[in-house]
Amino acid sequence: MKKADIRKWAKLAVILAIFATLLLLPKPSQLQVAYGQGYGYGEPPPPTTGGGTGGVTTSGGVFTKETTFESDDGNLTLTIPKGTVGQTRAGDPLAEVRITRVHPQAPPPDMSFIGLNYDLEPDGAIFDPYIVVTFVYNPDWIPSGLGPESLTLGYYDQDTQQWVMLDAENITIDPVTNTITAEISHFTYYSVMAHTAPSEFTISGLTISPTAIEVAEQSTISAVVANTGDISGNTKVTLKINGVAVSSKIIKLAGHESETVSFITIQGKPGSYKVDINGLSGTFTVNPVAVKPVVITSTVPSITAPAVEYPAPTAPVPPAVPAPVPTPTPWVAIIISLVATVTVAVIIVWYYGFRTQY
Repeated sequence: MKKADIRKWAKLAVILAIFATLLLLPKPSQLQVAYGQGYGYGEPPPPTTGGGTGGVTTSGGVFTKETTFESDDGNLTLTIPKGTVGQTRAGDPLAEVRITRVHPQAPPPDMSFIGLNYDLEPDGAIFDPYIVVTFVYNPDWIPSGLGPESLTLGYYDQDTQQWVMLDAENITIDPVTNTITAEISHFTYYSVMAHTAPSEFTISGLTISPTAIEVAEQSTISAVVANTGDISGNTKVTLKINGVAVSSKIIKLAGHESETVSFITIQGKPGSYKVDINGLSGTFTVNPVAVKPVVITSTVPSITAPAVEYPAPTAPVPPAVPAPVPTPTPWVAIIISLVATVTVAVIIVWYYGFRTQY
């Protein structure tokens, strides 16, 4: 083979090798470069004037109208209000905005990413006043036992290599639209996170009312139970009287929720009783039943006699004594008595006189 032919084939092999290398190179990561009014990746930016981008900023970086940028997946939206000054770290007018989905550093303790992590560039760009960032989250991304109220938004501080949580008053969570919105003033990594501290319970505020009762009367014993963790959980609240467990309740509380738990006790013996609810202690006293006097009220209505005027008293006049009436003579009784006497006398004389002679 001639040397000229060898050189031709060598050149052809080099061209084929370069072409194959270009085909095998990895594709660049998806990146949205938003120019002016939101031109997407691969689209040429609109003409610029005065150093601005797409005619929406002045040479000093002031946005002349409200401008919105959106990530490729649609889960992040940046809104820059009219009149906002946007500048690079070096103080130059902002020429572009880039939004990239990333996998950032590990979250802070007791925090968890829920799948929304973005790098807003150019890194270190600043805005005055604040601009608005809105994330759309999937409720299924929230860890079990937590609700939307557990979500927050943080950014990664490149200087300290630490995550910084935004102030709660600058964050708005809408569980209806599944969005979390915040005001930010600079570009770096931003991520939606959930507080995931495990449930932990405290008990406080023991009250006994009343602290002195009589036998068979009731007293209410209460305490406040609070979940200081982020995840909802259950806890058992037990009432002990004189060291003996007499009642228990299972309380379920969401993260950072509290509830007042109450028990009612009735004792049948006088004395002092010691109360304990999960380590909180107090006492109450049971007194004997006081015997109260029975008061009987008359149901007969009182009658007031009318006033009567009486004459002045006079000397008493003795009653008149009737004249004695002579008693009539009982002649019949006298005659009968005489006849009876004579008859008895005749019988006696006859019996003792004439009868003895015969």
